[in-house]
Amino acid sequence: MLLYRLATRSHRGHVAALAFRARVSRATSSSICIARLSLANLCLLLAPTAFADAQDAPTRRGVFAPPVAEERSEPVDDRAPLDPAWIGGWLGAAKLMGGEGASTELPFVIAVRANVGAPSVTVWSIPAGAVAAAATEVEPDGRTLRFTLASQGGSGRFEVSLADGDQSSSGRLTMGAPQRRPDLDDPNTPVARVTLKRVDLVTELPESRVFAGTLDAGAQKLPMRLAVGEGPNGWCGALDILVQGIRDFPVPVERTDTGLTVRFSAGVVAVLELTSVLDPAAPGQWVALEGTFRQGAFAAPIRLELDDGIRAGALRRPQEPKPPFPYEIKEVTVPHPLGHTLAGTLTIPSSSTLTKDGRVPAVVCVSGSGPQDRDETIMGHKPFAVLADALTRAGVAVLRYDDRGTAASTGQFNGATTTDLASDADIAAEWLKRQPGIDPTRVGLVGHSEGGLIGPLVATWQNVGDSPANPLAFLVLIAPPGEVGGRVLTRQTRALAEAAGITPDQLDSIVRAHQALMDEVIAGRAADTIRPAITDLLRAQFAASGQPPTDDASLRPLVEQTLLSLTSPWMSEFIRLDPRAALLRLEIPTLAVWGTLDLQVDATTNAAIFEDAAKVGGAPITVRTYERLNHLLQPATKGTVEEYGEIEWTMDPRALEEIVAWVVETARSAPSQQIPESTRPQQVRDAYVPPRLFEFRPQSGVGESSKSDNASPDSQRPTDETETPTP
Repeated sequence: MLLYRLATRSHRGHVAALAFRARVSRATSSSICIARLSLANLCLLLAPTAFADAQDAPTRRGVFAPPVAEERSEPVDDRAPLDPAWIGGWLGAAKLMGGEGASTELPFVIAVRANVGAPSVTVWSIPAGAVAAAATEVEPDGRTLRFTLASQGGSGRFEVSLADGDQSSSGRLTMGAPQRRPDLDDPNTPVARVTLKRVDLVTELPESRVFAGTLDAGAQKLPMRLAVGEGPNGWCGALDILVQGIRDFPVPVERTDTGLTVRFSAGVVAVLELTSVLDPAAPGQWVALEGTFRQGAFAAPIRLELDDGIRAGALRRPQEPKPPFPYEIKEVTVPHPLGHTLAGTLTIPSSSTLTKDGRVPAVVCVSGSGPQDRDETIMGHKPFAVLADALTRAGVAVLRYDDRGTAASTGQFNGATTTDLASDADIAAEWLKRQPGIDPTRVGLVGHSEGGLIGPLVATWQNVGDSPANPLAFLVLIAPPGEVGGRVLTRQTRALAEAAGITPDQLDSIVRAHQALMDEVIAGRAADTIRPAITDLLRAQFAASGQPPTDDASLRPLVEQTLLSLTSPWMSEFIRLDPRAALLRLEIPTLAVWGTLDLQVDATTNAAIFEDAAKVGGAPITVRTYERLNHLLQPATKGTVEEYGEIEWTMDPRALEEIVAWVVETARSAPSQQIPESTRPQQVRDAYVPPRLFEFRPQSGVGESSKSDNASPDSQRPTDETETPTP
């Protein structure tokens, strides 16, 4: 399904999931088409990861004990260097045979590159949820190559070998659990047969042409770019659909008498049949490609115009940091008590006017919802890389990390709740305080979207009592939600639907049904009560999309899958979670910012909640709203998700400058004075915040049992800055 990538790449919970509409299509037709997916990014609340088959991430409280270093002898590597014939692009498929001769085929493309030290493998497979995914555990062995791909709650271990002539290769794919490397020799694990053929990568050709246009899919417009060129192995191409997180996706291209045919798999095979349009003033020169886009039962005309101003593989991102960098860059790993590690990048200023006793202030960056890498990469933008560069140049060290189970971090993302992810941020902040050259009294947190929900939680955990040991010193919250999660989702549904041009009557029907469903979930109703509310919402969506009414039998599978998602750990907690308790208990300087064109977290509503919390709780919260900026703080015209990739600026320069200036001035005067607990209103002291998941004890306390789940907040306070180990 072509549109599925928007669900998996967008901020989970703050962008409605396209996975929902896929289930509608499967319930009503044997084919999946874009027209039937057009409302999916408007009308539902489901987390895309809820549909993956994964065990819930463990959640428990305990003692964070220092890891014990083990002495290990390095194994002797007697493998041969990778044969140079591997370098380049490969188009392949993995076929898993089932019962009675049935088979399942997974298409994919890999790019093998020769890097200093070891080769790298990049994988594209939309059905597997992999778009330019970096393979791990890459093992070259002459003409054989092994690597692992982790995606959507599972992992696969590839072993492929070059055939004679170096134009094809074959091997096997063994599948396993996400946290355990599949064993190629285990007879009990599923094994698929892999075949590949050599292809050129258009992004690496010296000459190529880029054509851009928009596919009209009803209520949704899909801007896309197609790069094409001819290499030693024939014609090749790459597709960009930035709104779905697809960039430089290699696609096979067939040259025809009249133009080109592009055919690729996105769950359902999609085909672009294009005729070249010639320049009358320059015979033989293409100025456009026009024809038909087909996917399943859907078909629509499309015209792609030649874009002379851009080359294949290039995006205009003027703020993306480029070397040389005037600061130190360290690749680091942060151990978590549950056993997973957070891989990240620590940037440390070479010199700083903020240095005190040889130490500099620092911040931890916490990403928005959904599995995010350390740069919070979205549609070709890297917001955290841009922010980290600006802060480090201003004298502030920055730690940004891959979410658990994402990119180079280990563990499992699926099943993790907001509280679980907050424990990752908590552990990362404690680790950062103990690094050489970092001032533990001046460590803050920058959170975006769901990260802006996590920030106050972590600050509250670390700031219990009147004499906490080096708690967080300050917060920067970008587009943070301040109201109950279910209300955020309903308000988001209205805003996105309005932007898409849904009629007022249809919009009111959808929003009423959505809010009624959220009310049932927030109230903790039983499944039998929630099912009718789900059905009402689905029928409202069908009516708004112009589809004929669907009978109960056809809707039943979708209702059950929606119910499963609503009761998944992350979604269940998010819908009920009220951020106001943590906001009331804040007592450190906090900057909260929104854009007025944010359609995912409404600026007016949430800014007012933060202002009220400051008045009641007494926290020094600074609230700012920026005109005509979107959820990413980009200068925007509409604020829609589709617009993110079209905008060149990653973050509005003025907003970026003011955030950095606030951090510098706040860090200069940190730490701030505590607000005595006895002086705070009873409403603040009684505000319930989810308990901290792990305590911090001296090494002598290793092995002592954790407190009960009913422990008081004071029992969660770290007792000494030396208690948490460095890895």
